[in-house]
Amino acid sequence: MFKVGYDQKIIDIILKYGSDIIEDDKFEKEKDFIQHGNTTTYTHSLCVTYISVWLAVRSRHRVDMRTVVRGALLHDYFLYDWHEKHAGHGLHGYTHASCSMRNAVRDFDIDEKIADVIYCHMFPLNLSRVPFTREARIVCLADKMCASIETLSIITYNRAFAGV
Repeated sequence: MFKVGYDQKIIDIILKYGSDIIEDDKFEKEKDFIQHGNTTTYTHSLCVTYISVWLAVRSRHRVDMRTVVRGALLHDYFLYDWHEKHAGHGLHGYTHASCSMRNAVRDFDIDEKIADVIYCHMFPLNLSRVPFTREARIVCLADKMCASIETLSIITYNRAFAGV
């Protein structure tokens, strides 16, 4: 096991563009659901956001940080326990991106570019939802990285970071 630390500059970027989401009671409902392993959807969303911003800061290309932060925070904003199979979300891997996008549009100030980041984050599982923008590709990659690490339980998230 190893621990992920945090860079205050990255935290500052996340808070600049996403504090309204992080502080919202509706977003905090993600704390009630397990995403991968024993990681909550809330912690997973924060970690994907952190890694997304980390990747974006290191990009050689111009990246819209607001889109990255808000898209990453809301990429799994589906608000249900996907482990409980029933007619509403039996194909979670294929359907939760659309559900997350609808919920995000309903509850937060997001534009079409942010909605696209959310909608495309499950590529390549959803082959028809190719992430064409840099921001969508960054969040998609960060999601795969975090999900793999969480599922394999090879990481312990730092409490200071998880409490952003």
